[in-house]
This record gives sequence, C-alpha cells and structure tokens, in this order.
Amino acid sequence: MISLLLTSAAYISVQSGETRLTGVYRGKTLFIQNPYNSEIKGFCITEIRVNNRNLNLNYNLSAIKLDFEGIEQNTPIAVHIFHSDSCKPVIINPDAIAYHYSFAFKEISMNDSVLVWNSEGDQQQGLYTLEYYDYGIWQTRDTIASKGSFGGATYVHFPKLQEGPNKLRLKYTFASGDYLYSREIDFHYYEESVTFSPKSAKNTLTISRYASYEIYNAGNELVLSGSGNTIDIRSLPKGDYIIYFDNKDPGVFKKID
Repeated sequence: MISLLLTSAAYISVQSGETRLTGVYRGKTLFIQNPYNSEIKGFCITEIRVNNRNLNLNYNLSAIKLDFEGIEQNTPIAVHIFHSDSCKPVIINPDAIAYHYSFAFKEISMNDSVLVWNSEGDQQQGLYTLEYYDYGIWQTRDTIASKGSFGGATYVHFPKLQEGPNKLRLKYTFASGDYLYSREIDFHYYEESVTFSPKSAKNTLTISRYASYEIYNAGNELVLSGSGNTIDIRSLPKGDYIIYFDNKDPGVFKKID
C-alpha cells in the first residue's frame, strides 16, 4: 500500500538516526550535505535507501548527490537516510522532488485477482492507465476513467493476469497532460480451476468465479461463448455439451427441456 500526498513541497520527517524524504522524481538531482562528525571521527551518513533499495554510494564525502538512476520520471520516491544520532544531514534542494498537484494514490493492493485502489484529488478529465511489465517493457493493458471525485474515490478492477509472476502499476494522467505513477506491485498469481453447476440445466449455469467460456456441441462446433459468473443456455438445443473456461478446465453438461 502507499500513502503519498503530493503537494508543492516534498515531505521530510526526522527521527533519531533517520531522515525520510518523500516526493516524486522529476528528472532532477537531489543534493544532500553530509557533515563530518568529530565525535565518531567520520561522516554523518551511514546508508541511503531509495524506494527501499540500498544505494552503493561513497559516504565519505561532504556532499552526496542522488541521480535516481533507473527510476522513471513522475514516479513516487521515498528516500531513507540513516545517520549518526549525534548529527543530521541537510537536504539542500528538497524542491527537486516536489510535485505541484494535490493528488494521492492513498492505497493500492491486489487481493487474489482484484486490483483495488483509493485516490484523492481526482479530476473530471483524469484517466487511469493500467500498465504491465512484460519482456522488459511497460505496456498499456487497460484504461479506467476517473470518477472526478476530488474528495476521494475507490476503484475496483479485474485485470487480465498471467500465471506466475506479475508486475503492474497505475498511471494517472491529469487533464493538463501531466501524469503520475503509483508504486509498482509485484505478485505471483495462480488461477484456481473453474467449476460450474448444475450438470443438467434448462436455463442457467453458475460459475465458481468470473471467467471466459466456450461451449461446443457433440459435433465439436462452437455454439456459445462469452464471459461472466453465469451462463444463459436457453438458446441451446437439448443435448450434451463440452465447456471450456479460459481455454482450459473442460467440463460436460446436459441441456434439458
């Protein structure tokens, strides 16, 4: 989950031995002053993490620059600086990662095969784009219109997933054309087999979960296809049929009068 309110200034929090800075990467370098600590006879900073990734930096310098290598522009970033309790680093230019929109991905999560997210600051002409990471490239999979609810909105989406590892993210595009990415979601997905009932029916089959289906008659001819949680079979003639779900999980049923 993420909770990142984007305003005209980056957010900085300081605790004993830790300084955190959140914002959005805008293609600019962030400069951090690293004071020399005479008590420990060394420099103040001991480690810096960006989006929970440890950076291989030389901390024996009075000034450190973060270029955010490998991070796309308009992506939320969280900088976590570890340092001695008796000193404090100084963020020279926090405006480098400031973003000038009051928009937030408040939460984003995958529950089984359902993508759910909450946002604040939606605009009437805004647009969400669901992107998948496939073969080293982010590719557009779906688009979802903004509800335009500035005070907050909840979205539920059923993305098409592949078995095994998946990586996705959301892109919110403002009416102005500017855009902002959510955090990336990595997860493994293994689809449950689809079941249905009854095995003899006159009007409707009920499916155990949302799925696409294809129904073939005894002559192996495709007679009905679609997707959903139920199947209306009233148009089918009396007889025996084979049904496939998501191109697998075959089953047999009888259409009765």
